[in-house]
Amino acid sequence: MVLGMRRVVKVIRSGAAVGALAAGALLAAPAQPALAAPAESITSYSVQLDVRAGGALDVTETILYDFAGNQKHGIIRAIPDRFRYDDESDRIYPINAVSVTRDGAAELVDVSEQNGHESFKIGDANRTITGSHTYVIRYTVQGALNGFPDHAELYWNAIGAEWPVAIGNASATVTGPAAIQQARCYAGPAGSNRPCADSSVDGATARFRQFGLSSGSALTTVVAFPLGSVTGTNPILVPRRGPAAGFRITPLSVGVGAGLALIGAAAALLVAYRVGRDRYYVGQLPGLTPAPGEPNVQRRKPLFGAPPVSVEFVPPDKVRPGQVGTLVDEKADVVDVTGTIVDFAVRRHLHIRELRDPGARKPKDWRLTKLTNGDPKFLSYERTLFNALFDDRGTVDLSELKNTFAKDLARVRKQLYADMVGQGWYRQSPATTRQGAVALAILLLIVSGGLTALLAATTHYGLIGVGLVVAAIVLLIVAPRFPARTGKGSAALARIQGFRLYVATAEAEQIKFQEREQIFSEYMPYAIVFGLAERWAGIFSDIGAVNPDGSGGLYWYAGPPGWNVGLFAGSVSAFTTTTGSSLSSTPPSASGSSGFSGGFSGGGGGGGGGGSW
Repeated sequence: MVLGMRRVVKVIRSGAAVGALAAGALLAAPAQPALAAPAESITSYSVQLDVRAGGALDVTETILYDFAGNQKHGIIRAIPDRFRYDDESDRIYPINAVSVTRDGAAELVDVSEQNGHESFKIGDANRTITGSHTYVIRYTVQGALNGFPDHAELYWNAIGAEWPVAIGNASATVTGPAAIQQARCYAGPAGSNRPCADSSVDGATARFRQFGLSSGSALTTVVAFPLGSVTGTNPILVPRRGPAAGFRITPLSVGVGAGLALIGAAAALLVAYRVGRDRYYVGQLPGLTPAPGEPNVQRRKPLFGAPPVSVEFVPPDKVRPGQVGTLVDEKADVVDVTGTIVDFAVRRHLHIRELRDPGARKPKDWRLTKLTNGDPKFLSYERTLFNALFDDRGTVDLSELKNTFAKDLARVRKQLYADMVGQGWYRQSPATTRQGAVALAILLLIVSGGLTALLAATTHYGLIGVGLVVAAIVLLIVAPRFPARTGKGSAALARIQGFRLYVATAEAEQIKFQEREQIFSEYMPYAIVFGLAERWAGIFSDIGAVNPDGSGGLYWYAGPPGWNVGLFAGSVSAFTTTTGSSLSSTPPSASGSSGFSGGFSGGGGGGGGGGSW
């Protein structure tokens, strides 16, 4: 295409119309496919294997490599030096004394270990070569031979099956310290038991030849020497690395690991027992605090057993719904904020209207209408919540708060926790205590997990580290129990539990009819944080007043025409769920065997392959 464009430019400059038409035809012609790079190959590959009496194997590989016009830096030779031996050990073939020449001159070589291979990267990264070149690679291998009751054996892949290029003429010569007893050779793809084209034995030397090996084919030799002629025929074994080996079950690893797990778990439970138990006033009945001048002695509560609960018929000490919910479960939940919103309505600071389509059975939204600017006596978290709800507007639908209120909610919850400390119910914010304990547990889990991985990677004692991991997990499980109430907090909790008992057991018949609407409304915010809203609404289904607009409801909550308090149980459940999801929602983010019995090509040690770079 580029050539065509150049020709078009040339013709236009000449002003020849015919030439321009010809150029247009050239542009319209289909583009010719790019020529494939010339195929590289190994013209000849000869290997000299010299077996020493001490068991070492000296290897000399002579490779005539044809780069076929390609510009390359050199070749890569990768030799397997680690094989699986059994479930516990790997057999290794240490390789040393490496030297390389190219065309008779010393050549640069970078030796590295990669994926169970000793890799030789031969050549200069700053120079390129092409054409045919002769590489001579020399190295010594330890542990290459196998010992058998009647002979010593070299079962070796003289040419490995991992070469991606074809090999024209392949040969191997094996010499040893004594006359060779027998010899075999296999050639072809890995797993082939086809004999080599030519094999011969002359005293202590065996020669093998194969004409033409396709890519992925090997030439494997098997040579036997007399028993005692070669020493050092035992395999060199190292412990296997990996999950199974790193976590080997032994009396030591299991015993120490289990011991650390038990000790660590016991320590975590002991800390939780000491730190996480509430305190109470000694010598005081549940719910009572020492009077001025009385001894103020606090102790940790017993682990088992709880003092009796006395029924409270009104919220104790005018405690607010948000405070109640946070003190009871030590968490400033969204439901505590929802109860506070309903409390605003009951206290006539806002009005709640249920919105639903005509004929629909479920509400679709709720509208909050601001009636006052709040109360000067609002607690800090109440003031923050009230201002954030309306944000300089007179009305707001719950749906408008979706994905916009989460930051305000976080501020309200933080102030609720601070209020717990300000009331003297906790020495420290429950959230801070809980987060600190969880952070410590996670840190210990990370450290113990890293130690476990290190032990498993370098030893067989990974189970010891698992014991520490178990201990860290136990600490993580008990961390949420670390917040502890003060004696004052426990006294307030006892009275609040008494009030909850009343909300959970009261019946409408026990309350004067003229008082029912007032009690129903005032206690509904508390019923919400206690999780008793539907029950509380259900027992007061026969009360209600008709609003001026004709909707049967309450002074602080109204529904569509035809709605009445008998339907409030379902409405309050939906309101609580929707308020919680709307306030807390955030915008979505964008985003060794013998080679004489069952031997085959590629089945011995050594081998591997290489390529160019």
